[in-house]
Amino acid sequence: MKKLLSLKTLLICISFTVFLLLVKDNMNVLWSALGWITGIITPFAIGFLFAYILNYPYKFFYTKVFGRMGRKRKFLANFRKPLALIITYAIVVAIFVIIISIVVPQIAASLFSLINSLPQYGGVLSDMTKTVVHWINHTFSMEIDASEVINNFFKYITNFISAGNITSFLGNSTNAVFNAIMSMCNGVYNFLLGIVISVYFLAAKETLCYQIKKLAVAFIPIKYLPKIYEIIDITDTKCGRFLVGDIIDAAFLGILTFVTMSIFQLPYAPLIAVLIGVTNIIPFFGPFIGAIPSAFILFLIDPIDMIIFVIIIVIIQQLDGNLFKPKIIGSQVGLSSFWVLFSVIVGGGMFGVLGLILGTPIYAVIYALVGKRVKNRIESKGKIAQEALDFEVLNYTKIAAEQKKLREEKEMQQREKFMKFINRNKTSDEDEPTENTDD
Repeated sequence: MKKLLSLKTLLICISFTVFLLLVKDNMNVLWSALGWITGIITPFAIGFLFAYILNYPYKFFYTKVFGRMGRKRKFLANFRKPLALIITYAIVVAIFVIIISIVVPQIAASLFSLINSLPQYGGVLSDMTKTVVHWINHTFSMEIDASEVINNFFKYITNFISAGNITSFLGNSTNAVFNAIMSMCNGVYNFLLGIVISVYFLAAKETLCYQIKKLAVAFIPIKYLPKIYEIIDITDTKCGRFLVGDIIDAAFLGILTFVTMSIFQLPYAPLIAVLIGVTNIIPFFGPFIGAIPSAFILFLIDPIDMIIFVIIIVIIQQLDGNLFKPKIIGSQVGLSSFWVLFSVIVGGGMFGVLGLILGTPIYAVIYALVGKRVKNRIESKGKIAQEALDFEVLNYTKIAAEQKKLREEKEMQQREKFMKFINRNKTSDEDEPTENTDD
């Protein structure tokens, strides 16, 4: 009789249980170790992301622009990769220089103008409050004092910024500002180091891919390799290309918003265009996240400007959803609106802003893999499964009757084959003595 639990299995279970208990009692140490490891690999993750995105223009220059280099003179083929790398990163640097020299000063000017106009917008809000309170009193026969509401609001603000609160606020804000400065410096360091690392990633991508394949073939059973290669291919199609296309689409949308707002001479065009472009990277909720605060700012200046802006955004979003984005991204995601909404909400709830951006393409990968698995399982069940799919869910009795009919037909076919086989054997047995007699 085969043993239910071998000594090796028992030792593995005990060791795993002890490991889980140690992890449970030392969660702070575990999180500290994970944070330390994350801090180390962050530049490499940024470098990989940069290299992955820049791989598309790099391949264009390497295969299309310099593809024929070296056909007549072999030594020129050695210059294809350096030239493609130099031109790719020169274009990236030029884009950053243009953004910093042109867009950033305009955004800064818009921010300063917005801050200087805050007292004026406070007066506009006060007038709006009085108008709303007057409408409420007139409509619902109430006696709300608008001046008292405004005074209570400013009184609350005054109490909040009293001496004691200011002291505690400054004490807390000092640490917050210091931590923010350190985080900013660390982020800039990781960003710059990630750009340097991306050059090495892009220059040695063939060697790195081959080394990873060698490790996979050496340590992963051969029967699992096709499935792993399939997952990597689907991930590249659904996640990578969607992310690159979404960034291009967001940049195009920001530029189009800036040009349109400039034509209609709407205020804060650079600031709002950047906000619209950046938030458009987030699927489904992105257009609302960027458009609502922008519309509110324009409403404080002039309601007519807000109406024009809303009309512009609606038209641009319709063009983007029906014309631009399908051309740029194509059908890489393959998700319905419901699953896009589901992936954004779940991804944002679990991983924050990163989940909002990457939730949809990652879920598209899972959706494609599960969908392919379901299709294969249905096909393996044959005609009965397909017949069950053709019926409505509520007609389960009809499905059962059809399945019974199919089983009876199958049993009848098998019985007929068996009877033919028996008859054939009987015929052969009857023919053998006759042949012997003739002999």
